[in-house]
Amino acid sequence: MADKDNSYREYFDHNKTIASVLSLFAGFLFTSMSILLNGLPNKTELLPQACILFLAVLFYLTLYALLDNLEMGFHYIENIPPLTMKVKPFFNVLLIFYLFGTATVLIFLLFGLFNLSLISGIIWILIVILSLNTTVKRFIAQSVTRNWGEEATNSRIASVFRSLSKESKAESNKTSEKAAKEGEA
Repeated sequence: MADKDNSYREYFDHNKTIASVLSLFAGFLFTSMSILLNGLPNKTELLPQACILFLAVLFYLTLYALLDNLEMGFHYIENIPPLTMKVKPFFNVLLIFYLFGTATVLIFLLFGLFNLSLISGIIWILIVILSLNTTVKRFIAQSVTRNWGEEATNSRIASVFRSLSKESKAESNKTSEKAAKEGEA
């Protein structure tokens, strides 16, 4: 059981284990795709491409879960070190994750698998959009709420996400008001 001084110790230890497992799994999936692409003599047929696409989708979902897990810890840390309180280091990590996903699309192009590259590229774009709407949006909202400095509050990305948050809140308020009026009628 956690003591009062560090009540989130078990949570962070568990998150560290999850991040390690997800990192290992992502590395295994990327390596498996690379080996299959190099070793399969008939990689242009449907079945090998379906198998490689399945591995790519698992890789993308693993990257998403890993990034989300890395961001989640910020919600429970009270005293964050000053360098971490800037938004830029998190966005650098985010960019690296997005480039890893893009690398698989480019590898498929390198091997002449245009259809596989196109499908996996579309799936990767959907995962990136999901990540921007969940993980990044939460991080920006938290950095603004906690006032992590001028850079966080005044950045262009923060202002875009603030306006998106205000629009979605306004839409949800309108929907709830409409539902309340319909319920009364």
